[in-house]
Amino acid sequence: MKKLFDFQCRDCKENFEKLTEYTQVSTCPLCGSDADKLISAPRISLEGISGSFPGAAIAWANKHKPIAQRD
Repeated sequence: MKKLFDFQCRDCKENFEKLTEYTQVSTCPLCGSDADKLISAPRISLEGISGSFPGAAIAWANKHKPIAQRD
């Protein structure tokens, strides 16, 4: 199964993405040298805590209040 991976060229240090198998070796599209696979940071989102919209933290807190404390 092919996935999108990040690579960096060993010689010219160019960063690029390529759709490849996990074990497949890649070469730089600019200079043709071998490239090393980079470890990408995971993309996560914490509902209501990330502040992705105004009042997200307040909405999350209201949603998760114990029933006895709700207005």
